[in-house]
Parts: sequence; C-alpha cells; structure tokens
Amino acid sequence: MKLHAVFAGLFAIADVTMAASLPLRVISHNIRYAATSRETNERPWSERRTGLINQLKTSIANAPGAGAVTVIGLQEVLDAQLSDIKSGLGSPWTHIGTGRDNGARSGEYNPILYRTDVLRLVYSEQKWLSPTPDQVSFGWGAGSRRVVVIGVFEHVATGTRFMHANTHLDNVSSQARSEGIKVALARIRAVQAQYGPLGVTLTGDFNSDPGGDAYTTLANTGYLTEMWNSGAARLGTNQLTYTGFSTTGQSRIDFVWFGPSAENRYRASQVEFLTDYVDGVFISDHRAVVADLTLL
Repeated sequence: MKLHAVFAGLFAIADVTMAASLPLRVISHNIRYAATSRETNERPWSERRTGLINQLKTSIANAPGAGAVTVIGLQEVLDAQLSDIKSGLGSPWTHIGTGRDNGARSGEYNPILYRTDVLRLVYSEQKWLSPTPDQVSFGWGAGSRRVVVIGVFEHVATGTRFMHANTHLDNVSSQARSEGIKVALARIRAVQAQYGPLGVTLTGDFNSDPGGDAYTTLANTGYLTEMWNSGAARLGTNQLTYTGFSTTGQSRIDFVWFGPSAENRYRASQVEFLTDYVDGVFISDHRAVVADLTLL
C-alpha cells in the first residue's frame, strides 16, 4: 500500500509538471496599413489580405507541440483591416487594443489576437508611449502617437497564466523610441507586480536595428531576451524582417522577446522570418516573425 501511494504521488507530480509546460507560438507582424498612396510593388489591401490571412492561418495550424497556444501581435492595423483578419481567422478569435489616435477606432491599432476558447483574458491595458501614458498623446517628438498593449492570459485547460505585450515604436524620433520602450517596460513590470510572477513575451516593430537606440535600451535592462539571439534554432533562410516590398531584406527591426530572463520561465525552441511574398503578391513590407517557446 505504501509503495502504491509513492507511485501515485510520483504520477501526480508528473501530471502537474506536464500541465505546467505550455507550448506557445508567438507571432509578430507589421501588416502595413491600408495605404491610399502606395509604394513601388505595393498592392491595395484588398489584394494583400487573402495571402496575409492564409499565412497566419497556416502558422497557427502548424504550431508545434500538442495543445500549442498561439498569440499574435500585429502592427499598423486599421479598423477595417482588423475586421478582415478576425473574420478570416474565424469566430473564436478576438483582440485587445484600440486605435491609437483616440483610444477607440481611429488610427492604427497594435492588437493582440487570441482564441477565446483557449485563453481567458484576465487583464488588459493600453498605454500611450509618452510622459502621460494614460492619455491619448504624443511623446518626445514622435511622428505618430504610439502605444503598448498588454494582456494577462489564462490557459483555459490548465490554468497556466502568462503576459503578452505588443508595441510599435516611432519611426521619426530616436528619443521617442528609447523613452517609449522604457514606458512599455515600466508597464510590463507594473502588471507583473499586480498579477505575477508571470512569463512575459513582447512583440513589436521597434524601428530600431539590433545595436540601435530602442533595442539597446531594452537589452541593457537584462529583463527580456530577444528570440533571434537566444540560442533558439533559426529556421529558413531569411535573416532580415523589413523588405520595403522587395525580395531583398533591408533591416531587422521586428522582434519577439521573452522573460523575465533571470527567472527561466521559458524554453526557446525556434524562430523564423516568413516570406512576405505570397502567390506573386507582397502581403506587407515586413516579414512575420514566428517564435516557438515552451512556458515552463
């Protein structure tokens, strides 16, 4: 009887351990807003959306690991584009985040998309990257209003919780990028203090190369680890994320980060920059970043 009890205890511990390990696919993609004045090789959104949505659906379906959960952080999304993407993904998909120009439907969104039948939203917020983050505002000479969207999610099947954040830093002002990522990190830490300890992932278009202003500002804190430089396997041949509607990459400014680095809450498995050229159409001027991790 005692031996039986020991084995029963061991199996119970194993079950808890397995339940606590959650495969997570994190996608970051600047989809390019639906511009009326278009760049060379840029097609209207009506011609780009099918390929982009299909690529998202394939990435979701191919997530490795039994019961893998996918969280998507998008940038440059206008209201009508968001409606198209959610409709294309299907009814279980919803989002958090609002238009940056009025906190409602005006301007670009930085939405976080997730499945309501897989994840329960515990908490969310959107803050402006400025000295007054609770107000619709510009910060530090930025060319546009910029925001960070943060969500705390609970895995319905296991009760496991994690935090995801998504942002798009300014393309005009270096100070706005550096100060903006400080605001984003401060908000992540504040949510962590209230709901943590939690594993954290961050997606975003930083408009900053590795070694550049915002990238260095975040990296120097040591709080998060950037996926491409984490030791995770690098899949595919693409090594740059911004293409400018060409087949040649120009820079690497789109990222997935995870942490807290000191707490070893994630195991990083693999990362890939997908093509932005689908069926003869550039679906964006950025390549999607697809990262696979396990929440331990």
